[in-house]
Amino acid sequence: MNERIKELIEQATTREKGPPVLNGYDSYNSEIILFDKEKFAKLIVRECGAVINSENYREHSKGWNDAIEWADGMIKEHFGVEE
Repeated sequence: MNERIKELIEQATTREKGPPVLNGYDSYNSEIILFDKEKFAKLIVRECGAVINSENYREHSKGWNDAIEWADGMIKEHFGVEE
């Protein structure tokens, strides 16, 4: 899996201390891992916009800056992702 995807998954994941768990004579605190699918989707959409707005992409698409900005806006609008 792409390292950037792994980073985005991590950003959309939270960890919380869970309730104590009794394991024989010992007890320990469990961990609750929550994955926010909506946040992950928004991070992906924003990342797509960042890619097409990057200097490297613009350099290879000279003369297309207005179209790039339009496409970035359309993608975010389509998915309902604010800046």
